[in-house]
Amino acid sequence: MDGQDVQTAFTTLGAVFSGVAALAAVMVARWQTMFGRRLALESMSTQAAAERRLRLETERCAAWRAFLRTSEAFADAVWRLKELDPLSRGDELRTKSEALTEACSGLRVLGPDAVVRHAEALRDRCWRMERYAVRRAVVRSALEALERRWCPGNAERCEERCEGSDAHSCAWLAYEMLEGWGDRDDDDRPDDLGFLEYLVRESGVLAVAGAPAEGGVQTEDDLRRLLVVARNPVSWRLLSAEDRWFRPRTSYEEGRSAFVSSVRAFLDETGGATTGF
Repeated sequence: MDGQDVQTAFTTLGAVFSGVAALAAVMVARWQTMFGRRLALESMSTQAAAERRLRLETERCAAWRAFLRTSEAFADAVWRLKELDPLSRGDELRTKSEALTEACSGLRVLGPDAVVRHAEALRDRCWRMERYAVRRAVVRSALEALERRWCPGNAERCEERCEGSDAHSCAWLAYEMLEGWGDRDDDDRPDDLGFLEYLVRESGVLAVAGAPAEGGVQTEDDLRRLLVVARNPVSWRLLSAEDRWFRPRTSYEEGRSAFVSSVRAFLDETGGATTGF
């Protein structure tokens, strides 16, 4: 091989190396572009996932707070039901109950299961209170009206009881009879019901026809409702006694605390903010 051939070979070899280098540069550039795009896509995906998690946490917290407010509004309506006009009690309780059911059903979509279970348990406790709330309002209103008529001021220091006016005596007897209504014999209850009606009428707690309405005064409709409830005295002590009624209220508070605790445990586990719970 002469000198010219050697030079030609080196020239060709140089061209080959130059081509390989150019190709390598192109491949590196493409790889860098693809890698950059992948990093950008991964970054965007991570950011989108973080935004979705934040949005879901925000929606959950808003739904949980709304459920708590709704359950508290329902419980407050139950406790204060006897203070409302008798004709509006059923509608008031039904409105609050429907709102509570709607608020609870919305939680199932958002999860998590542990929180949903405690929310449904709290809702069920509220439903159990609802079963007795209207009847209890009827009975407690009558008892309080009789107690005021029996001894206005301080019932514990009343010394008259069956002495004094007939109305005063009838109010006291009606109160005692009504409070222990659930313990009466079923066979005697029809006759006792007539006597109870007589005592209430003679006690002076019924509003006089045409007279302006006064607080704590019963009406003919109130008496009618009372007699309807008394015909089926299921769980009477729960309807008449304050100490028995505090049991479902205590159960409500326990259920509410369990729900809040489940929310806090979930937020602690996921690193969410527990403000407001």
